Amino acid sequence: MGAGASAQEECKSHYSEHAKYKSIADAKEKLGADTVDAYVKRHRYNELLESPADAKYKMAVVEFNVPGVKNGGTDKGPNGHRIDSIPIANGVIKAGGGCKIIKYFHDKHEEFAAEVEQYDALIVRINPGQLSQGTSEGTQKRFDDLMNSMIAKGKAVWSSPGVQTNMGAKDALCKIASMKCGLVDTFAYYDAETLEKKFKQTMAFQPRVIKQNRGSAGEGIWLCWLEGKEYCKKFGDASLEDSDKLKLMEMNDNHVEYHTVKEFLIFCEHGPDAPGAGTWTSTFPGKYLEGGKEAGGQLVDQRLLPRISEGEVRVLMSGDTCQMIIHKKPEGGLSAVGGNSAYTYYDPTDPKYADLLAKLLGDIENGLMEALDLKGEPLPLLWTCDYIPKDPEDPAAATVDTEYVVGEFNCSCVGVSKFQAVCGGDKTLADVSDEDYFDACKLTDLMGAQAIKMLDKLRGA
Repeated sequence: MGAGASAQEECKSHYSEHAKYKSIADAKEKLGADTVDAYVKRHRYNELLESPADAKYKMAVVEFNVPGVKNGGTDKGPNGHRIDSIPIANGVIKAGGGCKIIKYFHDKHEEFAAEVEQYDALIVRINPGQLSQGTSEGTQKRFDDLMNSMIAKGKAVWSSPGVQTNMGAKDALCKIASMKCGLVDTFAYYDAETLEKKFKQTMAFQPRVIKQNRGSAGEGIWLCWLEGKEYCKKFGDASLEDSDKLKLMEMNDNHVEYHTVKEFLIFCEHGPDAPGAGTWTSTFPGKYLEGGKEAGGQLVDQRLLPRISEGEVRVLMSGDTCQMIIHKKPEGGLSAVGGNSAYTYYDPTDPKYADLLAKLLGDIENGLMEALDLKGEPLPLLWTCDYIPKDPEDPAAATVDTEYVVGEFNCSCVGVSKFQAVCGGDKTLADVSDEDYFDACKLTDLMGAQAIKMLDKLRGA
């Protein structure tokens, strides 16, 4: 089906066949799930559906177009929308809610604040950092303050500023260190003095992974090995000298560099051009502690797990429900986050990762959000949990051959990959293949159902 007015009319025509029903869920109850599912699977909707007149809740998908940038950003198509925004909104509508797509403009903040008062929930689809591009000073804070004021009024915001900060920051790994999904020897550094003292001890004991808080796709994530020197037998027995040598691999492209401990510490604090930093081939600027904790300046130090070469396992979640499990196997090198990976997809019911999923759901039940200082906050509407395999800590007592620990949470505008594959140029949702469209809609439809469920819980329904 093509885009434009004809597509809009065709969508409405398809949808109106069941217009006498309040929602897709209502139609399933009266006609049977198989009948309605078969109907929905035959039709795709490249335009926004009409919201039910008596929608249970009113929601909005919130977007932001970066001023002066083609399409409003590389995450969008020529119509200025994220490719996944319409399917997400339609997922809400199919589940019985009302949903529109609205824009935030940094120079029309008060008008936006008045507009969002009518909604029960906001699904924020703004990439991290976009609100600081071509905008007036303080735009991000004004937007975050508005979202927090919505929450204070009993409305839902996915994901809230607090969830994005606490769950998305790398030091979340320290907060979950004592849970089943964490590593106990995980440390966070917010200043150069602590970094130097602690890293020299952890690095003397065993290979480490150093992760910056900012960046993406493996930028600023370093695998670190001691070069030309034996590790000590027990943590705390030794501390490295400034002149000791390190082998370093950055996970964005798996390139390897050799530096002294002092050069690496200078790079982390002051960048590659600082006196004493040596010569770096990394194309990124270092300065990971810049701005301090309040500005996201931090490094996390974790044990390097040898089985990282087997890849990562990503659990794709909507609220408390798993939609898919993805194994990302690196093709060369050790990193599955830099893009050179083979992907294998598994249903949540696949026995291969049954134990992993059960433990994640158990962690959610047993205080994951509380551990992240997010007590009372709902889970994100769309989030991922990336796991790294490891041997059991106590093989003799273990019931499985492989345990998994969290390497990262992602909850800030997670993209729906099979929609986003066509973004950034001249293509629209209509250019997504039918196979990819219907597969991706499994996720966006789940998001719609979960949004209704989470609002019911919030309202005590």
